[in-house]
Amino acid sequence: MQRGPCGARRARGHVWALCGLLLLACGRPEALDERPVVAVSVLPLAYFADRISGERVRVEVMLPPGASPTTYEPSMGQLAAMAQAVLYVKVGHPDFPFEATWLPAVLAAAGDPPVVDASEGMEIVRGDPHVWLSVRHVRALSRRLETALAQHEPEARADFAANRRALDAEVDAVERELRARLAPLRGGWFLVLHPAWGYLAREHGLTQVAIERDGKAPDAHALVQLIARARAQGVTTLFAQPHFDRASADTIAREIGARVVLLDPLAYAWADNLRAVARALSEGVVR
Repeated sequence: MQRGPCGARRARGHVWALCGLLLLACGRPEALDERPVVAVSVLPLAYFADRISGERVRVEVMLPPGASPTTYEPSMGQLAAMAQAVLYVKVGHPDFPFEATWLPAVLAAAGDPPVVDASEGMEIVRGDPHVWLSVRHVRALSRRLETALAQHEPEARADFAANRRALDAEVDAVERELRARLAPLRGGWFLVLHPAWGYLAREHGLTQVAIERDGKAPDAHALVQLIARARAQGVTTLFAQPHFDRASADTIAREIGARVVLLDPLAYAWADNLRAVARALSEGVVR
């Protein structure tokens, strides 16, 4: 359930009250890790920050795996870390309610650190904030991250540049592997419970057909039509996400005689995860 304007105002007021207390505590000497803090909204963005920074910063993830971007409220520990952040990496997608509710007040309480927008410069897919699944776009994101880190720690500029080049090489390798596996399937489609793979599908000429739309289950008529199409075209795999209730996925899979395969768009290990996704899609795409 999405917050209304009053709920969002209450959340922001809660942030201000908490952050005021946390800012008073930030200078306490018992903190063991004195590295600069880089805060990110979701786990995959932490992967890029870790790779480019080379452990020169401490990366804090604001939205943990499985948490709802609509209802999740950061913990006191997260807000304390955020108050020390020298950089924030946001998803930046208009359909990501966590940032709309929490980010403005939290950034202000932290003294408005620089922000890297993961969606900047890309053609977004409405309803799909998983912008890091665009392999091509990750290169541009990594360059913006490198620049932002170098502005904070100019003495480490050469290290950040070398780390970014290594990440670029990894991205190139992932792209080659995905192209090799998915190019023969171009023009095909795959069935998903939740529409999280729009960017990957677009880059490889595929179409994801989602059972859920705007976070809602289909009505009975639409579901009957989808099941009939899946049966007629021989769908063997229904892709779902590990942090969602899979009961509806299991029910539909039984109806069409398919298996449920879990794919995680929010996994930390970005490169290994996309390789695993490509392998799964190569067996589940319908031509």
